[in-house]
Amino acid sequence: MSFATNMASPINEIEALKADNALLNARCKQYAEAYEYLKEQILDLKRQMFGKRSERYVEDPENKQLSLLSDIGAEFASADASKLVEAQSTVVAAHTRTTKKAKSSEKDLPRRIEIITLSDKDKLCSCGLCKTVIRYEAKDLVNYVPEVFEIVEQRREVAVCPKGCDGSIITAPAPLQVLPKVKATESFLAFLVVSKLEDRQPLYHLEHRLSERHGIDVSRQTMARWMIDLMEPLRPIYNLLKDNIIDYDVASCDATTLQVLKEPGRAAETKSQVYCIRGGPPNQQVILYDYNAIEHKQFLHDWFGGFKGYMHVDGGNVFENSTNATLVNCNAHARRKFEPIVKSNKGKGIAKEAMRYFKELYKIEREAKDKQMTPEQRYQLRQEKAKPLLDEFNAWIDKIYPTVLPISTLGNAVNYCIKYRNGLMRYLEDGRLEIDNNLTEQQIKPLVIARKNFLFCDSVSGAKSLCLHLGLIRTAKLHGLDPYNYYIALLKAIPYCKNVEDYEKLLPWNIRSYTVPIITTSDGNKALGQPVDRLRPNSTSNSLTDSTMLSSINLSSL
Repeated sequence: MSFATNMASPINEIEALKADNALLNARCKQYAEAYEYLKEQILDLKRQMFGKRSERYVEDPENKQLSLLSDIGAEFASADASKLVEAQSTVVAAHTRTTKKAKSSEKDLPRRIEIITLSDKDKLCSCGLCKTVIRYEAKDLVNYVPEVFEIVEQRREVAVCPKGCDGSIITAPAPLQVLPKVKATESFLAFLVVSKLEDRQPLYHLEHRLSERHGIDVSRQTMARWMIDLMEPLRPIYNLLKDNIIDYDVASCDATTLQVLKEPGRAAETKSQVYCIRGGPPNQQVILYDYNAIEHKQFLHDWFGGFKGYMHVDGGNVFENSTNATLVNCNAHARRKFEPIVKSNKGKGIAKEAMRYFKELYKIEREAKDKQMTPEQRYQLRQEKAKPLLDEFNAWIDKIYPTVLPISTLGNAVNYCIKYRNGLMRYLEDGRLEIDNNLTEQQIKPLVIARKNFLFCDSVSGAKSLCLHLGLIRTAKLHGLDPYNYYIALLKAIPYCKNVEDYEKLLPWNIRSYTVPIITTSDGNKALGQPVDRLRPNSTSNSLTDSTMLSSINLSSL
């Protein structure tokens, strides 16, 4: 064996050992990253199950994190200093206690006066004269009157000529009904819809409630069919509300899951999506829901066909390239990814620094809200304060990006901010846009709470009817209408609608809700009473001056 061969053998062994060492180090690094990632996931799950779910961030004054950038640290320090100076120079005025006034809802309740009289013995004075009542000691008590279900027996007059003339028999025409073959009034149908979606009572509970307490035998299958049958007559109202969203240039969209048992071609355990869409001009805003099972990109493309403008969305691939809208991403979602890291004290202060940035951004939004700024004023405020802060935040994110582990909770948060950077900053382009999509998430919450009760839908038609009814209810409430009375007005008026103009009169911002009751005066004559708003219970009728608002909903004119 030559000398060169003897020298090559140890060198090869050393290189092999170095390669094995590098491989083991790489594996060890991967195991450490996986361990940290799984540990963070367990801590987050424990927090979700046993800890506080509040996303509020309150900085610990005794353990303040030093800023990673000197300029932003100076900005926070100057802000704290200005607060201190303001606190030292503020003069607190003397406290004046004000009498708590009754809420308007209490004043609108029916009032029954109950006089508690004195006995004849108590009214007798020691001088022998009878005491005179000079005043009353008054106290308001809330009373409950059980709901009343009744049978309305409709009797249509049938008249005939006493002489028995041919063809003289005539019958009074039947009043038009939204569902002619259903043996239920409009108020009962409105009761079913509002009870399930607004009061969140499953039809199973309603069935037992009606049967056990009132002796009404209506199965849950029958009630579900009635709600589904109402879709067709209410569809024109839904389409007009949808057109209001499409015709405006600012909208928002969010989604949640819904289980449908009898979805064709899918297992019963498969989850589908319910989309919540908000939009429309400021005085004609609309909240709608729609159901979709598959092909979500195509569904969004078809739903928003013709829409051009900004759309608030969450970070998700389903919204990208699915519509012609300019996407405005939600900063609350970006902030939400850093918040659990701060609660678990992970990230070596990086997450806390990010939360400080978001805190300052939302402080700017709060300033605009408190001062009731117009969209133009809010745009100027954001350009002056929010844009420089976001530029610094993005520069800081780019600086720390190489130092974070890609496969970690912190790495996911940083990647989210980089991936959706343009969408997160797009709210600066228009003062009408919001910094986040929280307003739409708030409208998703009623559906989520109701879903905890009814759990699932049996059929696709049931899911679609749920979305239609919930959209009408939430839009009515958005405009200050009482959902129950609004539904009664809709169901009574729709059979008389002949064209689009008739349906437009029933939109929440167009419907004439005031009625003038006929009362009997003390002398026995008939007179018009005080106007009563059946749909907007919290509004005051004393401020009405327009005589057109005093007319009731005239069904015969539609």
